[in-house]
Amino acid sequence: MSKRTTFTTISPLPAGITREAVLDFLHNHVEMIDLNPLIKERHRIPAPSHAPPEEHGCAWYSLTDEISYLPGGLVTGNVSYTCCFHDLPTGMQTHCYAPMGLEIRDKWTVAGCLPGEPVEPVELGIGAPLLGLYIREDVDMRCNVFTSSFVKKTLKKSHGLLVDRLRSKVQQASSSSSSSSPSVATAHQRHASQTSLLSGPGPNGASSHMPPPPRPVQTQPGQTHYTNAPVNQTCLPYRPSHSKSSSTSPGDEAQNATYPEPLGFRPAAALSTSSQYSDTGSQPGGLGGGSGNSNSNSNSNSNSNSNSNSNS
Repeated sequence: MSKRTTFTTISPLPAGITREAVLDFLHNHVEMIDLNPLIKERHRIPAPSHAPPEEHGCAWYSLTDEISYLPGGLVTGNVSYTCCFHDLPTGMQTHCYAPMGLEIRDKWTVAGCLPGEPVEPVELGIGAPLLGLYIREDVDMRCNVFTSSFVKKTLKKSHGLLVDRLRSKVQQASSSSSSSSPSVATAHQRHASQTSLLSGPGPNGASSHMPPPPRPVQTQPGQTHYTNAPVNQTCLPYRPSHSKSSSTSPGDEAQNATYPEPLGFRPAAALSTSSQYSDTGSQPGGLGGGSGNSNSNSNSNSNSNSNSNSNS
């Protein structure tokens, strides 16, 4: 003679746990099985022959529980059964087939609302909180009338420990993810600041991290030099420095011919003026030496005057 028993258990979740984190744990069937303190062995199996057609697509497992029949674990025994897992958008469903006609339909749901979300109507009589998330477990079981109370007591105790472990695991996962995210963001910011100092605007406005490749420049026939200067910048060949004050010996003339005097730059107006005076030889400092001619004329005049004075 079988008896049907239904009950609902509400387990509030602490603040800081997201709905997605709890759903990830509920949809992880192996994790849920391992969190159950009664289960000591599990095996993945295909759908058994007694499974209804709607449960053929579910995930099936062969589970073994260690049941304590007397307080203190004086008398224990192993019970093997089959169970299917079916994921839902808001949680998970399980259906267990145990010996002696025991069937347990269990539904796990993540319910409630977080701060900032619209408040959902709360079912009366189950003790659900008005704010915050909670796990709702709806159990519908059928078993022998003489064992119903024992099965219900054992199920509530084991599932209570399962929810406690689930709550602590979700809380640890949420805290570790929140503590690691600022360090990752800081590392990205530091990397971006370092690369921004090395990068400059590219040809299309984008930042480039590598300097432009050296551009070949031919200074003399048969000689090619490489430079990183821009394209519109004139590159002159290197010439050693030359001191005008230093006197050159006759033996160094051949060596100095190999390294001529460095090029000088003058404004265009100055160059044209100096070229005009160099032709006439009357501009001071010109190449013709106009000042030298005037000095020679004055010297000749002074010599003639001295000669005339001596004759007189």
